[in-house]
Amino acid sequence: MASALIPVSEALARVLASIPEPVGEEDVAIADAAHRTLARDIVAARNQPPFAASAMDGYAVRSADIGAVPQPLTVIGDSAAGRGFRGSVGPGQAVRILTGAPLPPGADTIVIQEDTERTDDRVVIHDSAAP
Repeated sequence: MASALIPVSEALARVLASIPEPVGEEDVAIADAAHRTLARDIVAARNQPPFAASAMDGYAVRSADIGAVPQPLTVIGDSAAGRGFRGSVGPGQAVRILTGAPLPPGADTIVIQEDTERTDDRVVIHDSAAP
């Protein structure tokens, strides 16, 4: 026996009719909060991490230095998660940066490693990136 199709509006009405009405707001322990919906937005008490961090592996550079590509830059150090670069990025310089690492002073852009080519202490930036 074939089932009959019903209009979308009727199907939607049936689905919505099967949903229980919202209950009032109640306070529950966090351990009992699974499968519940927040009654209002919550806001973090502080930023984590508390610094500008890289979301990718690549090179921290000054956007002013990579307006035209390809652009060779001198690699002056590394910035890793938990151990940031202690210096500052100046004109014509880059710092190798890993995911989660703090953005070094002077840099305002991360160029992903796939858009670069490194040889010794030189890296060629092949694609520009916005600050």
